[in-house]
Amino acid sequence: MTDSNFPPDWTPDQSFGDGRVGLRLVDRVAILAIQIPQKLNALDEPATAGMVKALETAVAAGARALIFTGIGGKSFISGANLSGFEGPRPTGVDFVARQKMLLDCPIPIIAAIKGYCIGGGLMTAMNCDFRLASSDSSFGIPATRLGLSYGSEGLQSLVDAIGPARTRRLLFVGDRVDAETARDWGLVEHVYAPDALWPAALNFANQIAANAPLSVRATKETIADLLKPESARNPARIAEIALECRESHDFREGRDAVREKRPPRFEGR
Repeated sequence: MTDSNFPPDWTPDQSFGDGRVGLRLVDRVAILAIQIPQKLNALDEPATAGMVKALETAVAAGARALIFTGIGGKSFISGANLSGFEGPRPTGVDFVARQKMLLDCPIPIIAAIKGYCIGGGLMTAMNCDFRLASSDSSFGIPATRLGLSYGSEGLQSLVDAIGPARTRRLLFVGDRVDAETARDWGLVEHVYAPDALWPAALNFANQIAANAPLSVRATKETIADLLKPESARNPARIAEIALECRESHDFREGRDAVREKRPPRFEGR
């Protein structure tokens, strides 16, 4: 597999954001790809709007897991195409709000990172549930080299993952760290050889998609609730979704499958 063929054999089923974002559904796994390789997948206004539309489409189509990536092999997302954010924003939704939509997506999202993961690209990756990277990836936030500042919402996930000191180091210096350092710091969970990243991401997504979707979604929502300040948590909602799982068809199917020693056939109800 060559760098230009990442993900391999990429042909989207649908495109959004004037072609900047592609979506493909393979069985129960959705693949969402930023497809602006000529600009190293730098995000602009149409791309961020298209990202949200693609995400909504994947959820509506019944995807049980989603892989988020960038095509071309040189860049996951190289940051923001700053000129692409000039002028009025017809959608009325800003970049941080769209990132929150990614964070709040009910299905698990796996970032498959190859190449540059810079600035807004790193913020995008941090709002995914998991981050898998190839060994030739690099990570950084050059905000101080551009005279920019990230707000508290934009940096919260980064501080939560790597701590305040390493967050300061990334932003104050503005240089890049390699994939091994990113893993040691907690920016990513796993690092793979370049040709092993995509099979690993697909295998991981398929493992998640094979499990009971109501249970997976309930777990994601519960963990998100636990990460909030105690005063903002919603224990009644968490109890409600736990009861929904216990009373679901999938729970009965899971018990029957164990008793009958066969793989379960979960339907999400």
